Amino acid sequence: MKKKVIIIALLFLQTMYSADAQTIESLMKELPPYFSILTTWGTRPEWDEKSENIYFLNKLVGDVFKKNVATREVSQVTSGFYHGGIHRVLCLSNGDLLLAMGSTVFDASNPEKDRHAGLGLYVLTKDKPNTPYPLNAFCDEGPAVSKNSMKIAWTLVGQREIKMGEIFYEKGIPSLKDEQTIISYKDSSAYVRLETQDFRPPLNEELIYTHYWGDEKDQYYNSQVFGFNLKTKKTTKYTDLPKSYNEAEGIFHDGSYMVIESDRHQPMGERNKYKLDIYKLKLDGSGEVERLADFSTRYLNKIKSDNPVVNKKGNIIAHQFGFQKGAGDGRGIFLLNLDAYEKYKKTKNK
Repeated sequence: MKKKVIIIALLFLQTMYSADAQTIESLMKELPPYFSILTTWGTRPEWDEKSENIYFLNKLVGDVFKKNVATREVSQVTSGFYHGGIHRVLCLSNGDLLLAMGSTVFDASNPEKDRHAGLGLYVLTKDKPNTPYPLNAFCDEGPAVSKNSMKIAWTLVGQREIKMGEIFYEKGIPSLKDEQTIISYKDSSAYVRLETQDFRPPLNEELIYTHYWGDEKDQYYNSQVFGFNLKTKKTTKYTDLPKSYNEAEGIFHDGSYMVIESDRHQPMGERNKYKLDIYKLKLDGSGEVERLADFSTRYLNKIKSDNPVVNKKGNIIAHQFGFQKGAGDGRGIFLLNLDAYEKYKKTKNK
């Protein structure tokens, strides 16, 4: 059954992208046993608060869907209200959803026109799943949510300042309180960019974010993972590899590790920031990483693994799978079983 699912998925990819026969054959033969296919479509996965379902978008700017990992049942989440396209979906600690949406007018010729122009933040509650409540806050790229509180953080338009606030409910209606700017690079180089990622559990005392910098040609050419301590105001640099791309993604629920996207495997001087794979980064300041996928080099430099998120137990990583066409461009969601991965490593090392 598993082999049949893989074959169907790969045929789908072949049809969608006209990948050459050698790439498809390599995928079929070399897909490691600790990977499984959850979907052959969709992008930007997000675990629910119980790690039973995965929310995702059907395309970069689209609708939210949900898939149960055990039963594989799929349902559309955002079919009950009009919108111009959803850019991000994140699950709050109480199970409600935080949506980042653009304008109500969808432009098919430029679907990502609002990505850096100010995405409105909305809460979709379980009680009223067809009524997105506006928080009257606007972000550039994706916001961050706490795993165990109602804190959120978001990057302001221009990507040089980060704000934080807390969602509270009055008569069932969510809104923001205690808004404050916590990080500001407003007076630094015009080619500096910031993006929030995660509050570090279990204490929520540190916000993990990505710091990008470049030049007038590419403002995101270099990136490193940083942490900002909300109590001490101290900044920690968790990756420090010059001239490389290292973007913070999903954090483990015990706060000891997070998964990043990186191109550090590419030879110096031959960089392409879309030739990414996922790595496990130790959050102790050592910069220690372990590569978890090698799609971008194994499969003829056409495929990548990115946007990884980690379940509550810390043993399954959902990540998107796609051809190297641009930032966030996914065409399916894979599951990486870390328990099976560790067993596989021991077998290979014998």
